[in-house]
Amino acid sequence: MLKRFIYSKKGLIITSIVFTVFIVLVLPYVSSLTEEMTHSTFSPDTGFFYSIEDFNQAMIQYGQTGRNFYILMRWTFDVIWPMVYFTFFTTILFHLSSKHIKNQNYIILVPIAAVIMDLLENLLASINVGIFPNQAVFLLRMLQVFSMLKWISIGLILIAIIYLLILYSIQKIKRRE
Repeated sequence: MLKRFIYSKKGLIITSIVFTVFIVLVLPYVSSLTEEMTHSTFSPDTGFFYSIEDFNQAMIQYGQTGRNFYILMRWTFDVIWPMVYFTFFTTILFHLSSKHIKNQNYIILVPIAAVIMDLLENLLASINVGIFPNQAVFLLRMLQVFSMLKWISIGLILIAIIYLLILYSIQKIKRRE
């Protein structure tokens, strides 16, 4: 049933609308609310790389209320957001690759990897933020690794989408000629 939805034009339209609403309305609202509650623009899950010192300074700035809010957001909003971008990216990739890739089932692996990295990042961020001011350097390093892997996965998805859009456009131009 999910595969049929992903392959359908209706699925493409719905996931595109939901993704756009999140990008235009939800993400800016959550970002603003998080900044207000944590007194900081730093968030361990939005940066590609940050130092342990950056993390420590932010946790001090967050205060206990901000740290509690941050953890709450990891297990509410930041569980929903990966599902939104997963369905959007998967639907886009399936539609764009339908004429270029024979076995499309493999194309879903990178969005799955991104979501897994995101959820592991949430878990590690919650642990590290929750135990602050105590630290487990190994867990902080793992948080940094999963943050980078998540962003690399998302970057690969965007590169694949751009590549497939170029192929799709070339194919359309050739059909017109």
